[in-house]
Amino acid sequence: MATVVRGRGRGRGLSSRDLADGAVPRPGDGDSSRNSVSSNGSSTNSQSLTEIEDLISNLNLDITDMELETLLELAQNSPSDDASIKKMAEIVYTKCVKDREFSKTGAFICDKLAAVENNGTKFRSSLLSLVQMDYKEKDRLRAESVSKFLNSFSLMCQIFGTMRTAGGEVFKPLVGPVFECFQLILDDKRCNTDEYECVCEQLQCIGRDLEQNDREKMDQLMEKIRTKIIRDGASPQARCSLLELMECYCRGWKALSNDVTRFYYDTSMDILTD
Repeated sequence: MATVVRGRGRGRGLSSRDLADGAVPRPGDGDSSRNSVSSNGSSTNSQSLTEIEDLISNLNLDITDMELETLLELAQNSPSDDASIKKMAEIVYTKCVKDREFSKTGAFICDKLAAVENNGTKFRSSLLSLVQMDYKEKDRLRAESVSKFLNSFSLMCQIFGTMRTAGGEVFKPLVGPVFECFQLILDDKRCNTDEYECVCEQLQCIGRDLEQNDREKMDQLMEKIRTKIIRDGASPQARCSLLELMECYCRGWKALSNDVTRFYYDTSMDILTD
């Protein structure tokens, strides 16, 4: 089954390349099953977008082969106009910004729909436009709702970690915004435990790719995290999460063993019950 496993906190350390990749290859892989996913097909089933929205809204954290196949078929049958491509992107994006734990699954789905296109309007471009809009409004968004900001930020991280260009590269225009959002969170002395947890969760997923694209910014980010652990007044639970992240970083972003992960989990739970 082409499932994407997502569990806040305890699923950390799994990079996007750990996703099941047997169902549909990435753009540029030359696979006809992926390249055929285009809204230029002859079918213009007016119910397709409604069915796509129903399918996405009812997904949990996993998507099966059958659900993925249905989704791709519906995408093929969606109305052949630019608005339908944008609407599909909005459907997935809206689901993700309402549920942070769905962001990895959402990014996986976006990767499979990336090749959908009509008259120059691409699903991928429509999706990135939505990401860009939230990024530009990040300060206002965070002031209004930390939860919604974290949901949007998590999706941006997962898109960066999961989706690739036709040449197999990460979306480099996302590197700067992702680092900037990490800095935004860590620079705020009012940062809450949930934000620290999000930082740790996302960095364990995409840290390696970020570091490969901007080592200097990663060094600066790690220095800030060390300072938070030692003397910036972070809560014991936040320091526990940040220390787990630092250990992952020192191991070259390799996933921590189950025993080490369990240690940090148990310690975090002990802190909460003190």
